[in-house]
Amino acid sequence: MNGWTYLVFALAGAWLTVNAARPSRHPKLLVVSWLAAFLTTDLAPFHVLLAAVVTAVFAWGGVLDSPPGQAAFLIIAASSTWLIVLWLPNWRAAGAAVKAAAELELDAAPAIPKKLMLVPFKRVIDGVRVQRNIEFTRQGGRALKLDIYRPELNEDRRPALLYLHGGGWLVGDKGTQGLPLCNQLSKLGWVCVNANYRLSPAATWPDHLVDAKAAVAWIREHADEYGIDPGFIAVAGGSAGGHIAAMLALTAGDPGLQPGFEDADTRIQAAATFYGVYDLTNRLGVHHPDFLTKMIGPLILKAFPDTEPERFSAASPRDHVARVSQPWLVLQGDRDTLTPAAEARDFAAALREHSSEPVGYLELPRAQHAFDLYYSPRAIASVETAVRFLATSHRRAMEARERSDP
Repeated sequence: MNGWTYLVFALAGAWLTVNAARPSRHPKLLVVSWLAAFLTTDLAPFHVLLAAVVTAVFAWGGVLDSPPGQAAFLIIAASSTWLIVLWLPNWRAAGAAVKAAAELELDAAPAIPKKLMLVPFKRVIDGVRVQRNIEFTRQGGRALKLDIYRPELNEDRRPALLYLHGGGWLVGDKGTQGLPLCNQLSKLGWVCVNANYRLSPAATWPDHLVDAKAAVAWIREHADEYGIDPGFIAVAGGSAGGHIAAMLALTAGDPGLQPGFEDADTRIQAAATFYGVYDLTNRLGVHHPDFLTKMIGPLILKAFPDTEPERFSAASPRDHVARVSQPWLVLQGDRDTLTPAAEARDFAAALREHSSEPVGYLELPRAQHAFDLYYSPRAIASVETAVRFLATSHRRAMEARERSDP
């Protein structure tokens, strides 16, 4: 075994740790830096375990007796310690979640088993069954599909959740995001629909939103088949999916956004948006200028922000908050480098100003973007809060329905 090989491994681990502590905001490095941080911080125990195993193997080979091997050992010891220090704030998420739940007076709900942190990427948990790749609409020459998560026991008139994945409107898939939320809600009796939508640059906004509305229409049309209560459909989504989910909740019934199914009921009864994009005008100046001129403009809207600002405004949930009509929970990480927390705080405040329904805001300490995609203390705390919020919103809606029905 070679000490220099061990040193290269150590330096790679050190870079991951430094990047996790201080991810880059440079436009050309933003996504790569975030991805490395996302796969490092909340998975820190696994990285440390891997480093320990690799160190044991190299030690068995006598590498630690060489100068590069000794240097590598010191680097790994330091970076592993630092990585655990970065990981420890994960447990502070529970305190933030308890505070948000208390402010909203949320009902209690069964906890997510902590043992799932040992299998963080588990796709389906016990007590849930999944039907995959069900076609729900055809748009732009493509058949769009969804997955349905249901409890193993059939019941009638269950609430439903539509989940919309993230990926910058450019990439992403229903089979990789929102799984902890869909699994937990389904285990508690909900029907969860995780749907795909057309992606840019082939798709131009509002194609993505049209597809999400088509999914809502499909859910109501097939409510009897899946035991769904068509009177209560919630929406959730992360990142770009959070943006689409927010627009879906705030533009119900707009015929211009429902071509071919203008009369369909696309109302949403509750919304939970994770680290969403709420403003495509960058009015707060939290995004790099390239966000509009090199991404949103040419790839998503196919428009110029300086000559067609109204299109950027029309696609911004922040400019539709006056139409809010449902309970809402905004979830955000305070160290998010892709969708800065200032924008989420502003959006939540604007919702509260216009809403007669509860609006909650949960900001997770030191959390990066996409903190809920695999099981970690942060993901568990945020998903449990979202589940409690949605379940409470459903209960209150059912009580209001009973009071209104003589």
